[in-house]
Amino acid sequence: MERREFMRFSGIAIAAGLSDRLIPGYRSVVHGALSETGEARAEVLAEDEAFWRKIRQAYVTTTDLVDFDNANTAPTPAPVFDAYVQRGRKLRHAPAESFGKMWNNETDVARKALAALLGSAPSRLAFTLNATVALNTVLHGFPLERGDEILVTNHEYPDMVETVLQRQRRDGIVMKVVKIPLPNESSLDLVRRVTDAIGPRTRLLLISHVSAWSGEILPVKAVTRAARAKGVAVLVDAAQSVGVLDVSFDDIGCDFLATSLHKWVAAPMGTGALIMRQEHFGRVLPLHPPSWDTSKYPTDLYEWTGTFNMAAYAAVNDALDFQRTIGLERKRARVRYLGEYWQSRLASTPGVRILTPREAERRFGVASFMIEGVDPAALVKHLRSKGILVQNKAGRHSPFANAIRVSPGVYATTEELDQFVRERTWSCWRSSTRPAHRSRPAHRGTACS
Repeated sequence: MERREFMRFSGIAIAAGLSDRLIPGYRSVVHGALSETGEARAEVLAEDEAFWRKIRQAYVTTTDLVDFDNANTAPTPAPVFDAYVQRGRKLRHAPAESFGKMWNNETDVARKALAALLGSAPSRLAFTLNATVALNTVLHGFPLERGDEILVTNHEYPDMVETVLQRQRRDGIVMKVVKIPLPNESSLDLVRRVTDAIGPRTRLLLISHVSAWSGEILPVKAVTRAARAKGVAVLVDAAQSVGVLDVSFDDIGCDFLATSLHKWVAAPMGTGALIMRQEHFGRVLPLHPPSWDTSKYPTDLYEWTGTFNMAAYAAVNDALDFQRTIGLERKRARVRYLGEYWQSRLASTPGVRILTPREAERRFGVASFMIEGVDPAALVKHLRSKGILVQNKAGRHSPFANAIRVSPGVYATTEELDQFVRERTWSCWRSSTRPAHRSRPAHRGTACS
């Protein structure tokens, strides 16, 4: 009997439905808050600070930091983290036995729930440690010959660009880059650029659903349709979109979709997923090929990495349950409102430029900005000294020489955003970074204290 079939046969589910015991307290808080708001539309509720302060109770563990870096890693809500810890405790007892039982019971429940969210069948979804592992699985394993081409946009995650460059050095494949249209250009110009860049040796296209650099929503469905019409397989990086935007594998029509779940889904760190069309199973070589027959469970080809954090994978179902309680539409409206709140105030500051397009279909709240003449790394460090977390998005493989990304979670408050954009912070920083003028008194730094 093969390993996974043995594990399925050998025991009873460890604790299916942990969320039923751990989340009700927080769910009742959310439901109570919702009942107080009546039938308020998501857009109206997005501005209800009292409601979101109640949601905040499940997220925030410290008042020392203002976390505007959720597009990197979001905090795991308390009920989800508690479920994760309980599963970890159960795995302490006869771990080799408990691991297999949890894989074949609770993780399968999580797989079905996640597949439903992502518009796909559970049989096409493999859990991975994160989007990076999922993307690397395809980029390393996709069959290519010397001279074949991988097409990427200039907004792809830098680690993935490095992976393609490694295949270029090792296997002689060619990387071609297509530039994302500027904010003053049409986003659909990207479809034409991709179509024009595809040649007879182009085999694979890598494109992000949402740019990790700017938060821009890219027209992945239209690009996918154009690329596949020319015989090119499409790999979509959905790390920045799943959990806040509507993401459907079948609707996009791509060949592969990779995502991380520790961002907007707020699952434990070390959770992600890879979905692929069934015709690619076996054709794409796995990073860690298992030693057993995978014909019955083909996703094992891409899920197996040796012993992994089973408690985290199983807790994905708890994360999805908690997020469903809040509601995807409410989350999306809140993130969009918070984005509009800080951008509308910051945009009027002299020397500041918002780098993310303003059209509604190209943005959802996460955005990047720059201040002319100010080093982004130094500004991020300065903000960190004030207890504010944002991310420097300049650097290697970045499309921007100067960019800082701001990504508040749903639990962020307008008071925290006011702290971030208040005029004296920016004027103090800009004046303190300019060279002193002979006729002007030196800046004493009092406004920066």
